[in-house]
Amino acid sequence: MSAITVLPIRLFCDLAQRGTHPSDLNTGAPPVFYRGDDIEIDIGIGMDGALLVPSLSNITSVTCQLFLTENDTNAPMMSATVLAAAMNLTLTAEQWANGNTPFYHAAFVFPNSQTAISLNGQASASYWLRITLLTANTTPKNITLLDCPITILDGPISSASAPPPGNMRFWTVAGVPVLQIRNDSDGLYYTVGIENDNGVPSLYLSDTGY
Repeated sequence: MSAITVLPIRLFCDLAQRGTHPSDLNTGAPPVFYRGDDIEIDIGIGMDGALLVPSLSNITSVTCQLFLTENDTNAPMMSATVLAAAMNLTLTAEQWANGNTPFYHAAFVFPNSQTAISLNGQASASYWLRITLLTANTTPKNITLLDCPITILDGPISSASAPPPGNMRFWTVAGVPVLQIRNDSDGLYYTVGIENDNGVPSLYLSDTGY
């Protein structure tokens, strides 16, 4: 019996070939998905066409985001962050090439609530995918791993319905990944923190929205 699972979008992030538009290694075609589907984007990080091995270091996190356009300055339409502790930093070239488990440096999982992107009545639309890395330096460095278009096809979600926003995300503030919650009244995300009141920890939301 064959179990049906999500077929990931597999992308090679080449630090030496900026500005290139990689293909999905599972299909050989540019990356694409149906809106309203649960999707996974798997990445391998390399240089000059070769996977960086035997292991990666100096990483705090990697983040995958979807924007309306390449130069969009608004909050991302989709966003997922994977911390270094959840990455497969010892991925081998054989595992990456042959798809042997574990076969990625990082996997970004997006639920259907995030992928229900509005296509404004079109059968498909091109949006912008950006994947970045945050280093673990004393002064963290933000590095773009991949920057390319991605196509979204019309799916089972009604074109008349608005896409449900992702009400929680990980975001980088002052070089540190933090948890943020969306305020529906203004559409901004506010950072969640912990403060101690006479030795009793409690949650709070920041005053600044992003």
